[in-house]
Order: sequence, then C-alpha cells, then structure tokens
Amino acid sequence: MHFEVPKSGLKTVKEFLGEYAMIVVSILTALALEHAAQSWHHNHRARNAEQNIEAELRHNLKELQKATMANAAELKQLETQRVALRMAIKGGNEEKDSFNKLMSETKTFGLAMESPVLRREAWEVAVASQAASWMTPEKLQRYSGLYSAQKDTVDSVTINMQTMLNGPAMLNAISDAELGKLDSKELYHTLRQMHGAVQGVQSNLLKLEREMKEALART
Repeated sequence: MHFEVPKSGLKTVKEFLGEYAMIVVSILTALALEHAAQSWHHNHRARNAEQNIEAELRHNLKELQKATMANAAELKQLETQRVALRMAIKGGNEEKDSFNKLMSETKTFGLAMESPVLRREAWEVAVASQAASWMTPEKLQRYSGLYSAQKDTVDSVTINMQTMLNGPAMLNAISDAELGKLDSKELYHTLRQMHGAVQGVQSNLLKLEREMKEALART
C-alpha cells in the first residue's frame, strides 16, 4: 500500500488539511482496490469450486441411476425365484424338483446388488481451500446437505447389509443347492434375506436419487 507523505514546511491549516485529505483518500483508494481484487479472487475460486461440485454431483447422480436400475432388475429376479420356490414347496415337490423349478424360471441363483461409489473430492477440496466459505449461503447449504445425505446413505447401505444378510448361512445354502443337497425351506429363507437386503438398499438409494434430482434442478 502506498500513500503520499505530507510536504514539509506547511504554513497554514488549510494546506495541512489538504495534504491530510490526500493521504486519507490515497489510503481509502488503496484499501478499496485491494478489497475489490480480493473479492474478485474469492468469487472466482468460489465459481470454480461450484462448477467442480456440480460436475461431481451430476456424476454421482448418474452412478445412482445405474445402480437403482440394476437393483430393480435384481429385485424382479429374486421375486420370481421366491415365488417359484414357494409354489414348489407348497405343492409338496421333492427338494430337487423345487430347485429345478427355481432355476427354470431365472437360470441363475445368487445376489448381484449394486451400491454406487459416490465421490466427494470436489467438496472436500472446496472446504479445505475455504472456497466453500465464499459461496452464497443458499448454495453452501444445498451442497453440504447433498454430501451429508450421500454419507448417510452409504452408512445406511452398510448397516442394512450387515443387519439383513447372514453371509455364512447364505453361502452354505447356495453350496448345498449346487451339490444337490437341498433344503428348500433354508433356500427360501436365503432368498427372503437377499430380497429384503436389496429392497432396503434400493429404498435408500432411490430417496437420495430424488433429493439429488430436485437439488440439481435448481441450479
């Protein structure tokens, strides 16, 4: 910052006040220019951060949509298998016939559930660089809310999987079925676990998908 030094030998109050006013104006002008430069720089960084966050969130939304579509197909298959096996059991069919009926409906047996990887690098960079603090309150609240919802969804998916699925028992039931040593009721329980797990995950993912669509539509 630069300002004028008063000239020596001022003889009147008027001359002194004139020089003093020049110093004050110089200081205020320099401060205003510095503030304007910093504001431009901050706004520029905030806009760049917003663009990166928007791109990241739209990428995450596409990944969510892919996952929910795949899970919808998986739910349909599991429901078909469950109904086929239930009908076979109620019909009093032999264990082997029950499994054959199940396989004839879908050809495959297993769990193929999709849980997307939701990125958050752009948000973390914006927070670490303080660019997030220069965004408008409305945008900052919207972005922080979406990333918080993403984290909550990922946590819910993990908890749902741990709660609904009995991994060792499922593997044993599938292995027995492959070896022809089938317990139809145990296999039915396994199908119910699979269906419930995918249904719970799908519910969480669809909720997040709706929130992201609504939020991104306002940009």
